[in-house]
Amino acid sequence: MARSMGERQRWAWLAAGTSAVAATSLCGISWIWVLLGVGTTAVLSLWWDRTIRPAGLAPMLPHTFGVLGRIWAAVCAVFAVAALAWCANLAVRAFPLTRGGVVLGWTLLALAAWGCRKGPAACAACAGVLSLFLMILYGVVGGFALPDLRGEYLVPTGTWDQALLACGLSLLPAGVFFLPCRRRRPGGCWPWTLLIPLSAAALAAVTAGILSPELAAIPPAPLYLAAQSVSLFGVMEHIEPLLSAAMTMGIFCLMASLTCTAQALADQLRPWKWSGALACLAAAAVMGPVGRLPLELVALGAAVFFGLTPALCALRRS
Repeated sequence: MARSMGERQRWAWLAAGTSAVAATSLCGISWIWVLLGVGTTAVLSLWWDRTIRPAGLAPMLPHTFGVLGRIWAAVCAVFAVAALAWCANLAVRAFPLTRGGVVLGWTLLALAAWGCRKGPAACAACAGVLSLFLMILYGVVGGFALPDLRGEYLVPTGTWDQALLACGLSLLPAGVFFLPCRRRRPGGCWPWTLLIPLSAAALAAVTAGILSPELAAIPPAPLYLAAQSVSLFGVMEHIEPLLSAAMTMGIFCLMASLTCTAQALADQLRPWKWSGALACLAAAAVMGPVGRLPLELVALGAAVFFGLTPALCALRRS
């Protein structure tokens, strides 16, 4: 039997994937709505952590809903591939000043396929290590940015529907709950439910605090633009490479989770060891059109397939 990831590794994987979403897609939203949206996802994740079986959500679908569960697993797998293609386009936001974003997206897809071939446990172990580097890198970026923050820019702006957008997008890493996990203490990793939303809100606050809420709302890479504006003792500091490295690490963790999720869901129809690699090839083929999808549509898909699905299984089991 294949080795399963640990509970703490799953939460570290979830945190690393959420950091990618926050740094690339949520920094144009006011920090208060990011806190509420990502916080809601974190609370839902804690609930799923308590109720989903150690085998993961993927085998629960056919076991709980029969033939309909298998059909829904196939639909969820298709969405996972589409989400994987969308996430591959996030590489452009990690390096907005270069023209090699597409090549980097293909490279990350290849790495995600390789990680999936090694198994979810190996990917989770890698994400556990990378999450430590992400904390350090984002901590350094935030430390350099503190002197440039302006209090008047931190006043909450926007409307409540932005919290729904943040909640939907932050559900993309929730594919880790479809995968098997060794359970030791159900709910014992609750501190992650504080760390994840607070970190995401901090990135949004740093972006708006340096640029202003109006400039922060301009896509595609407001956090990168804020990093270019950071100075220390009157001297401009070039911390963009640190930020690009952190974004790339988070994007890889997110893409690896989606690849493993697609394979786990496809296995409910017919087990095949190359399903993850096929998912990455399909994602590479549709990167162009999927990359033009609006954030709202991606958030809605994540809410339905990675939010509603675990909720229904958890309610059915309880």
